[in-house]
Parts: sequence; structure tokens; C-alpha cells
Amino acid sequence: MLEILFLLLPIAASYGWYMGRRSIRQNQQNQQKKLSRDYFTGLNFLLSNESDKAVDLFISMLDVDDDTIDTHMSLGSLFRKRGEVDRSIRIHQNLIARPSLTTEQRDLAMMELGKDYLAAGFYDRAEEIFLNLVSQDDHTEEAENLLIDIYQVTKEWQKAIDITKRLNRKRQQKLKPLTAHFYCQLAEEADDMASSQKALQAAVKLDPQCGRALLTLAQSYADSGNHSQAINMLKALLEADVELFSDGLAVAKTVYEHNQDCQGYRELLTQAIEKGAGASVVVSLAKHLIVNDEHKQAETLVLDNLYRHPTLKGFQHLMRMQLDQAEEGQAKQSLTMLEKLVEQQIKFRPSYRCKECGFPAHSLYWHCPSCKGWGSIKRVRGLDGE
Repeated sequence: MLEILFLLLPIAASYGWYMGRRSIRQNQQNQQKKLSRDYFTGLNFLLSNESDKAVDLFISMLDVDDDTIDTHMSLGSLFRKRGEVDRSIRIHQNLIARPSLTTEQRDLAMMELGKDYLAAGFYDRAEEIFLNLVSQDDHTEEAENLLIDIYQVTKEWQKAIDITKRLNRKRQQKLKPLTAHFYCQLAEEADDMASSQKALQAAVKLDPQCGRALLTLAQSYADSGNHSQAINMLKALLEADVELFSDGLAVAKTVYEHNQDCQGYRELLTQAIEKGAGASVVVSLAKHLIVNDEHKQAETLVLDNLYRHPTLKGFQHLMRMQLDQAEEGQAKQSLTMLEKLVEQQIKFRPSYRCKECGFPAHSLYWHCPSCKGWGSIKRVRGLDGE
């Protein structure tokens, strides 16, 4: 009898092992079926615009399987993109509260929560999260970029500059034009001219090609009576960003007239025209020639430039010169009417346009209202512009 029992023991052990495995497999299948049913139920809630019920269901499923974490982060991002930021915040907060998350998963969830706060306008909370993330050695560039975005929205230019200084050398080089604009913003908000000029000088030192800083410095030096420095800035502007030179024509006229340097003014404008500064510079030089009784040279200048670069602005000035010399009569009246029509057309057309998104404007913006690009708005080129 004992021998029979000993023979049956291995069979009983094998049967017990088999039944145990079958029970585990059955439980797994039941669990998967429940997960599948819950996900379909959650999707039905979403499709039925019952987002609150869907959020509750998906959050409760976190207690079932950690493999659903990535799915829930994606779901939170989906809610944020749909504008349902409160639900996205709720999902990501529940994820972060889970003690079983790895460090990498927690950082990803924190990043998503920071984006939620940013989308909701809670800039202080978003800033706190991103500052914590960038303090880590293995942080991503995304956290740095989002911090810079926050400081642009909140107009905390010095904080934005401080962040760029903490970047690696390669990224600092890439962001030099952007950081230079931050210094220019500080200059605009400065309480005195000395502080303003100091910020602008920092911008030029960081990015010698920053046309905005050079143009603003030229105006600032002219206002403070430092005409020689103003001229230096105008010459530097001509080399750095010829498209902005037309916006410095008033400053150039003021400083050269103050120095009684007609020849220097003429040479500067001639150089600008050769570099392709545009019709506004041509018109300014033509007016200067007329004041000095060089009518023939002025007309030749305008005609030559119209042949090479036809513009309404140049055509209008040519008609005005013809009107000044025309005799009274029907021909002069017709020419006057045509000149007025061209003038209206010029006023109607935008003078500036963003090179990135095409946003049109009648005045110069340093920060595009549409695409939020810095320094991307320039004078319109072609028939309707320069």
C-alpha cells in the first residue's frame, strides 16, 4: 500500500502544478478580458463626450497593470490638445502619485504635467516643474526650451537670458540671435538711457549681426548727442542687415545734417543702394540731390533704379519730380490724379511682412504676432515694397 502511495506522489505533484498553472493562466485571461472591456467602455465614454467617466475609468485601471502607464500619458496629452486641460492634469497627477513608477517614467509624467500647467496658464507651477527637471544631469532640451517660452510670455527677459547662459556651448551659439532680442527687450524697459545703451551693447557683443540692436543704438546715440557713434552704428547696420537700413534713414539724415556732412550722407546712401537697401533709400538720396539743385542727377538715379528694380514707391517719386517741372494744364492734372492713385495703393499695401509665416503689417514688429518669431518681420520687397 505504501509503495502505491509513493508511486502516486509524483503524479499528484504534477497534477497540482498543472492545475496551479491553469488557474494562473485563467486569472490572466480574465484580467486581460476585464482590461479589454474597460478600455472599450472608456473609449465609448470618450466618443459619447462623457470625458469625466472616461477619466475615472482609465485612472482606476492604473491599479490593475503598470503596462498601461504609457497609454495614460498619451491619453493625457490627447485631452490637453483637445483643450480639456483639467482632465489632463488629473491623469498626470495620478500617474506621479504612483510609488511604483521608475525615475524615467516619473520625469516623463512631470514633463507632461508641466505642459498641462503651461497650457492652463499656470506659469509659476510650470516653471517650478521645468526648473526641477533642468537641474538634473540627464534633463532634456525640451525643458529648457519650455522655460524660455514661459519667460517670453511672462516678459521675464533676464530669467530667459540666465537660462541660455546655462546651456551648452553649441546651443548657446544657436540661440545667440534670440538672446540678443532679450537684451533689446531689457533695453526697452530700462529706466534710463545709460542702462538701455548698456543692454543694447550687450546684445551687439553677443550677436554683432543683430540689426535691431544696431538700429536702436544708432537712435539712442543720436538722441544723446553722440553723433559719431550713431554713424558707426548705421555703418555697422548696413553690413549686418541691409534690409533694416531703410528704418534708419531718419537717424542718418539727423546726424549727418548735425555734422554738416552732406558728402558723407550721400556716400552712405549710395553704398546702401549698391547693397540693395531698397526704394526708400533711393528716394531719400534723390530728395537730397534735389535740395542741392541736382535735379538731373536725381531723375537719372530714380530712372536707373526703376529699370533694375521697378517699385510703386520709386514710380510715385518720379511722378512727383515730373509734376514739379510740369506746366499747368490737362496733362498735369492727369499726372496729379495718377500720382494720388499710386499713393493710395502704397498706403493700402502692407509695408512689412514676416519672412516665416507671411504676417502682413503696416509698422515694424520685432516679435511677430502670428508665429512669435523674433526679427523675422522685414520690409516688403518687390513691386509693392522696396
